[in-house]
Amino acid sequence: MIELKEVNKVIGKKKILTNINLKLEKGKIYGLVGNNGSGKTMLLRLICDLIKPSSGQVIKDKNTTFGVIIENPGFIYEETALFNLKYLASINNKIKLDRIMEVLKFFGLDKDAKVKVRKYSLGMQQKLGLAQAIMEYPDVLLLDEPFNALDDESYIEAKNVLLEMKNNFNTTIVIATHDKCSYDIFDYKLRIKDGKLQ
Repeated sequence: MIELKEVNKVIGKKKILTNINLKLEKGKIYGLVGNNGSGKTMLLRLICDLIKPSSGQVIKDKNTTFGVIIENPGFIYEETALFNLKYLASINNKIKLDRIMEVLKFFGLDKDAKVKVRKYSLGMQQKLGLAQAIMEYPDVLLLDEPFNALDDESYIEAKNVLLEMKNNFNTTIVIATHDKCSYDIFDYKLRIKDGKLQ
């Protein structure tokens, strides 16, 4: 479980997040819904410790692992998708090649695994981002607009993979989005406006 207690974030003189109180349970999918600039991305960054709160607490179980897509996934574009995932996997050495190929297959990228990422369409890059986020079986997935640029078939594939992570691995998933198409997979919908959870 992850809990935020009275969390505030101020950058310069601007208050980005105000008095955020939130509990995230294991095995649930949360939709974080709000317009651009509402504070969605900043909240995701706080949850996974990419930034620290100005005040308040972010409490989580020890050794909680995260899979993250925040804004545009960063890849080595002159290398292949397979190289990129193997490189990322080498950091923690938790998974082997068969798992990497499995997640590429989940997203229909296995046939293009040896193609340089710069040749990928935006939709293929988005699917590669999802593949890297889930490949190490994280406890928590934080996904910022994960369905952008996906066609209908790819959207259904991605949705099914996330439901599998939830149901089979008890993964907690937070999806920041303004896309109403994705609302049907949420267990809970959180609305954020002007840095405040509604």
